[in-house]
Amino acid sequence: MADDPRLSTKINRGVAWAAAAQTVIAITDMVSQIVVVALFVSSDDLGVAAGATAFYTLLDTAADFGVTSALIQRDDHTPDAVSTVFWFNLLVSLGLVVALLGLGPLYGRFVHKPVVGWLLVAYGGKMLVQNLYAIPFAMLRRELRYAEIAVARTVAHVGESIARIVFAALGYTVWCWTLAALTRSLVFGVIMQWRHRFVPRLVFQPREVLPYVRFGVRTAASQILYRLYTSLDYAVVLRAFGERANGIYTLAAFIMLEPVRTISNVVIDVAFPAFVKIQSDRTRLVDQFLKFTRLNLIAVLPFVGLILLVIPDFLHAFYESSRYILCIVGALRALSFLGPPLLDGIGRPELTLRYMVSATVAVPAMFVVGALALGDRLDFLSVAVAWAAGYPLAFLVLGYLVVRSIDLPLAPYLRASAGICACCVGGALGGLAMLWALAGASDFVRMIAVGGTALAVTILLLATWQGITPRSIGRALRG
Repeated sequence: MADDPRLSTKINRGVAWAAAAQTVIAITDMVSQIVVVALFVSSDDLGVAAGATAFYTLLDTAADFGVTSALIQRDDHTPDAVSTVFWFNLLVSLGLVVALLGLGPLYGRFVHKPVVGWLLVAYGGKMLVQNLYAIPFAMLRRELRYAEIAVARTVAHVGESIARIVFAALGYTVWCWTLAALTRSLVFGVIMQWRHRFVPRLVFQPREVLPYVRFGVRTAASQILYRLYTSLDYAVVLRAFGERANGIYTLAAFIMLEPVRTISNVVIDVAFPAFVKIQSDRTRLVDQFLKFTRLNLIAVLPFVGLILLVIPDFLHAFYESSRYILCIVGALRALSFLGPPLLDGIGRPELTLRYMVSATVAVPAMFVVGALALGDRLDFLSVAVAWAAGYPLAFLVLGYLVVRSIDLPLAPYLRASAGICACCVGGALGGLAMLWALAGASDFVRMIAVGGTALAVTILLLATWQGITPRSIGRALRG
């Protein structure tokens, strides 16, 4: 498969379909979040809900247990083995639901908000529903059928956005995010079954599932640790500073860190199965990693530049101080997102686990230290400072593991990245010049002018210096 001349075209088209889907998803999600927060939900309610929703993706990963990643990574499946994987996942989901019945209320008591625990218990229903689509989704990803996946994800997420507004308008303020997530899961499950029908056989063969579990345990452990250390800041803020502070912190993180994750998903969704296909060809691995890195930087850095230049007034008090910190974290996270798919794709999930362990030790420890040592002076901004202090340490560990695993030549990597970074810095400087020129203009005029200038300069530099134009993108997609 590594020699398939059409593989690059499939990968490029996968990125294009993922980009289109993520664009629609990001816009509809942002609009629905703004409508909900502006019209129906107070900052206190948002802070309470975030104490639970921050852990939802962690629960999704735990329920999957990584065995569907093994379905993508392996190519020796039998119908009995796939059915056994399904029943194994179902048993894991049921076990987690039972665990949540005990742990959820305890967590709610820990953060002094019992409803947070019951939100987690209710989300257990979504973990059961996801078994409806886990196998079909993995198979479609393995086959690089990203057009179908993109359409399904778009429809499901638009449904979630609509449901979020509807439930909030009906008065389910704290619950609207959880109920909307259940809606998305049901819609996505129905579509996945329609596009890749899967009915499990009534068979469970432990020996068949063991190879999947061995791979999946390492992958799932890494993902669980990642979800844990990127979610604990909300629990720390809620516990130490209260629901209002957590609501403001959540809104700031939503504006900076969540879009970075969403944008990066355009590449990440395609990266893991792509690396699996070429895992035995080191030259192609390095080349594809460099291409994915450039794509991620092109997608993320202009957004980071806009955040630095354009400050939303409704977050002025907190965001003016924290935007630089969160932008640094956001840029590093954009680069780090590619490391785990690469390591897992080449069959080295234990390296991903090492990185996640180091990050889970360093970053949450900094959250607690920051809240205790700086909380009196900086309030919940202390947790944002902790992000900037702890995350670079974890990033260095990941960089070392990636370089060693594929013998990544640093000079070509830096050259491939430096040009993109320079173009984006040039765009940011152009926007900054416009910001100074329009110092006396209204906030709205400056926002449009500064944002438009920064994007225009960035696009011009990318076209003239890096040769990245609509025509070149079209040629890549056509193969």
